[in-house]
Amino acid sequence: MFPDLTSSPAITRPPLRVAVIEDDRIMRSLLVRLINGHSGFSFAGAWATGEAALAALPEIRPDVIVVDLELPGISGDDCLRALSGMLPVSALVVLTVHEDAERVFSALRAGANGYLLKGAPPSELLAGLKAAHVGGSPLSPGVASLVIRAFQKAPAPVKPIIPLPSLAPRERQILDLLAKGLAPKEAAAELSISYETVRDYLKNIYQKLHVRSRTEAVLRYLDAGPQPT
Repeated sequence: MFPDLTSSPAITRPPLRVAVIEDDRIMRSLLVRLINGHSGFSFAGAWATGEAALAALPEIRPDVIVVDLELPGISGDDCLRALSGMLPVSALVVLTVHEDAERVFSALRAGANGYLLKGAPPSELLAGLKAAHVGGSPLSPGVASLVIRAFQKAPAPVKPIIPLPSLAPRERQILDLLAKGLAPKEAAAELSISYETVRDYLKNIYQKLHVRSRTEAVLRYLDAGPQPT
């Protein structure tokens, strides 16, 4: 489920800024050491509660946020929902011990871009963070199998194509680029606009489409099919 990140030509990129929301002190410390110990990554901050993270992260705006599901106070799912609204261009990756279907689908519906297990090797975790940042949806192998089995068992629903609400031409351009696999920063470069401008457009898109995450927005856009220009 993880892309080959070693075969591409070497390109100088800024380090991936990663924040951590994890209440277990030992696990939090291990994640900080892992992020700081590898080139291409930069530690952006760690918090033991969702409330503390939500207060600090809007100013930090990391590239990727690692979220534990078992948090004191606000739940992991509620934290994901809040983060996906506040920081639409930050990738949200769940890191947890839970691999039951209900937890997985609940987290994905709440806005998670990926779902990794705490028993994963460090190399798999780092690859997953990179994949989430570029628009992928990293899943630990056991979780990926669970998702596939769930879809195989469920009958394919027949749903009508729902027209998109009125979107500005630039909003459609951004959605089209994201649907082609570009990350928000890459979409900004393609359109010769700033990353912050793309972020603002995404906030408007989320409100218009009534979605909480980039993944939901792209799926909604693709489900609607070709739209009149």
